Amino acid sequence: MDNHILFFILAGLLIAILIGYSLWSARREKSRVFSNTFSTRPPSTPISHSSQTDIPASLQPQNGAFQATYPNDQAIAEQQVQQQVEQDVKNIKIRLSDAQAPVQTPFSATPEPTMHYAEPAYSEPVVAEPPPNIEQPLNAEPAPAAQPIENGLITLYVVAQDGQPPFYGENIVQQLEALGFQYGQYQIFHRHLDNANSPVLFSVANMMQPGIFDLDKISQFSTVGLVFFMQLPSGSGNDLVNLRSMIRSVETFARAMNGIVLTDQHQLFDDNARQQYLLRVSQQ
Repeated sequence: MDNHILFFILAGLLIAILIGYSLWSARREKSRVFSNTFSTRPPSTPISHSSQTDIPASLQPQNGAFQATYPNDQAIAEQQVQQQVEQDVKNIKIRLSDAQAPVQTPFSATPEPTMHYAEPAYSEPVVAEPPPNIEQPLNAEPAPAAQPIENGLITLYVVAQDGQPPFYGENIVQQLEALGFQYGQYQIFHRHLDNANSPVLFSVANMMQPGIFDLDKISQFSTVGLVFFMQLPSGSGNDLVNLRSMIRSVETFARAMNGIVLTDQHQLFDDNARQQYLLRVSQQ
């Protein structure tokens, strides 16, 4: 801002000097032209109208031309002064625009990021304490007691996995028949001890109501799961052997249909669940 104010002061002084010089030049020219014509001193002798003094032709008035010439000369001089002033002002403006170029100053308008050097904090290394190693005796918690079999019925489910298509009727029939199941009473499949007239070991039904398989419409049939069940006591053979046979059939069917096996509590049938099932039957 100080530089701009200084430039404007210098420009004003220059304009004033130019105007004064122009006026002084015009006045000097005017006094030079009329120095021999006008005199401020009174004449020492009366002026005779009949005097034959030779007057230069340039100074003789010709029908009022002299009176008309003086105003015209003054107007021209003033116009020239005005033009000169305007030209000087234009030049000054140009110089000012050049002077207003960015000036490098030692301080930047944009604040530079200040680097703060933090003193290093010396602290003792923190050693993570290992979690307390609590050794619990094996089998500290007693294994859950085997649930008694309700109504003498033990069941397992085979369901389709999430995001997978359901089980279709023709595939169900094909896989069950390959495992030795036969279609029979109650419109469901049974696994017999020997033939269709022998005792039933375990059966399989549709998990959805009404739980039957309609072979006349089996091509349009589909379901999300099947239920395998065994009545205890079976009345034929060893119940524990029959349960192992049913578990094998269930797992084989699940692999063939890309399904999963669930317990009667709808939990994943794993090794622990297998042991629980066998224990329940052995205690029956």
